[in-house]
Amino acid sequence: MTPATLRERTLELAKDLDTGDWAPTDLERSIANRLLTAAHPVGCITEHAVRDAVWEGSEPLARVNDGRLSLLLAEITYSLTGNGRDAAGLASAQALLASVNRRGQGGA
Repeated sequence: MTPATLRERTLELAKDLDTGDWAPTDLERSIANRLLTAAHPVGCITEHAVRDAVWEGSEPLARVNDGRLSLLLAEITYSLTGNGRDAAGLASAQALLASVNRRGQGGA
């Protein structure tokens, strides 16, 4: 994994979300909501929040939609813990999670 990998995965998922090639499940929307809620007080996603979200989704998260959200969370964790922290990639990932969350609330 490299810092650019997070940005690439985020752009790929955002495109798939917009075109309908990725329809997040209830579990994926719930995980996105959980991460956004945890990020609100500090303004950004934290490593602890991602680990909690992965724990919450556990094995089903890795299976639904070919594990797309699970892979994004792995990229986020890598970026948060690695030496090559990618602030732009993390912001893009957080924006994608917000889009996923809005889909769960009936928004487009």
